[in-house]
Amino acid sequence: MKVLGIEGTAHTISAGIVDEKNILSNSSSTYIPQTGGIHPREAAIHHADNIIPVMKKAFDKCGLSPDQIDLVAFSMGPGLGPCLRVVATAARAFSIKYGIPLIGVNHPLGHVEIGRKLSGARDPIMLYISGGNTQVIAHEGDSYRVLGETMDIGLGNLLDKFARDIDIPFPGGPRIEEFASKGDKLLDLPYSVKGMDTSFSGIYTAAMSYIKKESIENICYSLQETTFAMLVEVLERALYYTDKKEILLAGGVARNDRLRSMVSEMARSSGYTAHLTDKKYCMDNGAMIAQAGMLMYLSGQRQDIMDTRVNQRFRIDEVKVPWINSSNLAISNNKGAEALISESQFYSRAIITKQRLEKEYRNPVLDHRIRMERMKNEFNILFRMKSCGINVPIVYDFNRYDFSITMQRLDGITLNRSIHEGNNYMEYIRELGKIIGEMHNLLIAHGDLNPNNIIIAGNNIYLIDPSMGKLNCEIEDMADDLFLLTESFKSLYPNTDELENNFIDSYKKTSHNYEKVMDVLSSIRQRRRYV
Repeated sequence: MKVLGIEGTAHTISAGIVDEKNILSNSSSTYIPQTGGIHPREAAIHHADNIIPVMKKAFDKCGLSPDQIDLVAFSMGPGLGPCLRVVATAARAFSIKYGIPLIGVNHPLGHVEIGRKLSGARDPIMLYISGGNTQVIAHEGDSYRVLGETMDIGLGNLLDKFARDIDIPFPGGPRIEEFASKGDKLLDLPYSVKGMDTSFSGIYTAAMSYIKKESIENICYSLQETTFAMLVEVLERALYYTDKKEILLAGGVARNDRLRSMVSEMARSSGYTAHLTDKKYCMDNGAMIAQAGMLMYLSGQRQDIMDTRVNQRFRIDEVKVPWINSSNLAISNNKGAEALISESQFYSRAIITKQRLEKEYRNPVLDHRIRMERMKNEFNILFRMKSCGINVPIVYDFNRYDFSITMQRLDGITLNRSIHEGNNYMEYIRELGKIIGEMHNLLIAHGDLNPNNIIIAGNNIYLIDPSMGKLNCEIEDMADDLFLLTESFKSLYPNTDELENNFIDSYKKTSHNYEKVMDVLSSIRQRRRYV
């Protein structure tokens, strides 16, 4: 089967041709604005002017003619509306002229599937980083699930925006990487990780504040070290939450050598296999759209022209992906993303010692700061929760020299396991809503609220690992807790609405700030680049 793929979601118009085994050809043309970022209508004009030459070049490279194509696929979204419409129009015209099937493809799915084709990865956790998207993705059931993503802007957008503001021409990523390779001083930038989600807008503001104080080399160095460490951390956390053994790095930002080395180092030290998409195919390209379209078609999916309207906010978790036989999402018991857990006795009491591990992929100064801050924060929040009557483990010892906390061992199971096993979990969900409402009334935010940080022991619910939480928290922090929990419902379970509705109904009955929290939660959900 020979498939033509046409890509044109943003700055690049590209055509690629693939069959079941090989990439037969790929040809691209990139719009480079004279000033500022991408201007959607100017990019669309560029695409309209170049789509025929690009397609002709793709056919010339592989020696095929248009009437030898069995399927035409195009990027249906997410992306810039004017650009998407140019590509959709060209694909429809090609389909009608040659009487062949047409299929619209989710753009991130293309990045993932070309990476799997080239690397041989079978069922990986994927770190997908581009201009508009920054996501950690895993397959379960018959679709990809987004386990974590940016809560505001994509990392690629951050780098391009920073580059524009210091007069680096588009695309800014390669020049930032070049400057960063000459830096050696780590500047203090926000390290904003919330569960498996990230936030980059505050990092941009902080980086700009150094412009007249520090060298551009050190600012770029710090930008990369901080943001990349955030992403590798959430990637490792996603691996901890699942039983996946492979990593796939994809998307335009995945061309960065420092990021590739950090992902490889994390994989090596943790016993995983890292697959890094060939740099040539990290950038937007037609071959990736052809590959995803072929897999969709071979799995039985069909579309007529009326089904191919472009969708600027098309999410990868809306696409059926039955061609992967994935493992169920699970959880390890003795080692988390950040800590090694050991069991012992303390004056005849069952205890665990949680030691925060050094991460070799992180800058040593940054690593020391994060481990110390989170250990202190966890100790303080557990102490406050316990004193306020919230069920948490009793803390017995805090050792700042080996980054460890000793605490009560809870004889129970995670809420995640309870839900998967069907053990009257809806009753626990309702009780959890009440507990979180009471916790927020005390101005305490957990910071990483998900079903794996909630323990069912006997008939009691315990909260664990609030190391990223806050005391004297604000409404935004409370909304973040609800966002993280409800998003984890979406990524882990099929009955998302039932879980969320029961939790929220119970939370409403106890929270003093319910209306304000829900308003901010709605705002958080709308902030992300592609919702």
